[in-house]
Amino acid sequence: EDGSPENMLLHGPFSRKPKRIRTAFSPSQLLRLERAFEKNHYVVGVERKQLASTLCLTETQVKVWFQNRRTKHKRQKLEEESPEALQKRKGSQHINRWRAATHQPGGGGEDVDVLSED
Repeated sequence: EDGSPENMLLHGPFSRKPKRIRTAFSPSQLLRLERAFEKNHYVVGVERKQLASTLCLTETQVKVWFQNRRTKHKRQKLEEESPEALQKRKGSQHINRWRAATHQPGGGGEDVDVLSED
């Protein structure tokens, strides 16, 4: 076997699995998946196997579609309940990520004016 550094990066013990190709669902597959989701937000076992087989998809593709669809459903419900609160939450998540990345203490401290030149 080729022990070159390039080959070790591609096939060595720390190599990553190749990135999964994004599935492009057909309109008819999406329609069937959405109908199944309306009936039940969770599809497992034989039902998932049958749905995957009918749609010519793998069980993993069906499983991941349902996971993503549940996330979308949850987000839509939150937006319907309180669009303002959701926007505030998005903003605070951004600020909290910035604080963590720059090791800023959370709340309580004095505000820093990042635009001033002082």
